[in-house]
Amino acid sequence: MKLCRFLKCMSIITVLSLIYINMQMQIFALAYQGKKNEKQIIELSEENGNTTFDILRLKSVNHLGLDLFAEKPVMRFQDNANVIQLVTAELTPESVEEVIPERVGKIDALLSFLSLRTPAEARAAERQDRARPWQTRSR
Repeated sequence: MKLCRFLKCMSIITVLSLIYINMQMQIFALAYQGKKNEKQIIELSEENGNTTFDILRLKSVNHLGLDLFAEKPVMRFQDNANVIQLVTAELTPESVEEVIPERVGKIDALLSFLSLRTPAEARAAERQDRARPWQTRSR
């Protein structure tokens, strides 16, 4: 009877030990898999950055211009001698400066006619020795 009980206890302990070892092996396998996934994420992130850089380089104006000039060598950048100036009917900044003072003078005359008060003047505040309410101290 003692031998039968001893074998049952030993078989239960062996099964529990095997289950524990299996769980520990799965934990280590998942840890190694996590490290491998982390390394793969870093590599993909670097590859993404390199690909983004390549796309931006290919879309850059300098690259597109060099490609265009390589395909059609007759094209060239314009210099100041080849710039054409157009005459427009709109007001230019020089003509706007001439028109504005005339309008401002007319508006001031109209406003002064409508206003019954005199223009506001800035005066220096006189210093008073008496204490103001926000400056008083409670004792």
